[in-house]
Amino acid sequence: MFEVNPRGKKWMDVLWGAWAKQIRLDEKQGSVDILGIYENIWKPKRSDFPFIVDLQAIVAYQAYPSESNKTFKLTLTIVDIDASPIFSQDEVLTLSEVIDTPYRWFEKYEFRNVVIKEPHYYELSILINQEQKQVVPLWVIAPKQVTWNPEDDSTTEEWAEQWNNGR
Repeated sequence: MFEVNPRGKKWMDVLWGAWAKQIRLDEKQGSVDILGIYENIWKPKRSDFPFIVDLQAIVAYQAYPSESNKTFKLTLTIVDIDASPIFSQDEVLTLSEVIDTPYRWFEKYEFRNVVIKEPHYYELSILINQEQKQVVPLWVIAPKQVTWNPEDDSTTEEWAEQWNNGR
């Protein structure tokens, strides 16, 4: 059903993607209003985890006239630091007649009730017909104190509630 990209052939591409707090697409004007692009979510302490969050991303695409009236399988997956998926959705994208070269447009995606179990690195992986096109990073951060012991050259990590309770 979906074609595999032969080597060297121009193919639909993802120009960029970003996490955003609010996205308004105006189809008539062809304009986009983006409020609050970010790459991290900050939580004050370890006890804030796990938490559930709704996320939004905006993605800029580019296609060529040779792709007119073709259908593509789009896979959007949020993965954790171990590349384990925590959220995934598949969509089918059918291009209409592409006249301008290259044709560029924006799509907005919403991810409801994403469970973030612990603070670390996450990313949105964007695949078109099983070919990875873009990665949108997301750091989920909670403060830690790192203590270095020069006697045995070791480090100890403590969460904010641990170091505040001990002092």
